[in-house]
Amino acid sequence: MKGLHGMIRLSKWRLDEARKDLAETERVIERIDLTLADLADDLLKQQDVALDPAFGHSYGTYAAASITRRTDLFAEREKAEQIRLEKQEKVSDAFMELKKFEILAERRAQREKEAANKRDQAEMDSIAIDRFARDQDT
Repeated sequence: MKGLHGMIRLSKWRLDEARKDLAETERVIERIDLTLADLADDLLKQQDVALDPAFGHSYGTYAAASITRRTDLFAEREKAEQIRLEKQEKVSDAFMELKKFEILAERRAQREKEAANKRDQAEMDSIAIDRFARDQDT
């Protein structure tokens, strides 16, 4: 039983680590999403500025750079999403491993409890038989 508790502790630690890794990847995706949103807002602001003839000539360069940056961010997000899916799978695997050991521990404890109950019942039956035999002798 002692080894099983150690395996449960190790499985919990692995699950916690897998969850931390997943959370970090999700934070990366959130940062990319925020950057994409900021980029879209900046593009709208630059479009307003481009209406001014004094600044309108530079909008094309800004828009091209913005589109390139956006494309790069989408590619980066796609990679991060793939990593997130892999890490989600690791979390699921770690969770299933933990549950396997927890169920095994529960079953072992149940079997030990049932064995103890059987011993207690056998002892009570023995006492009852002895008492009955004594009562019959008298």
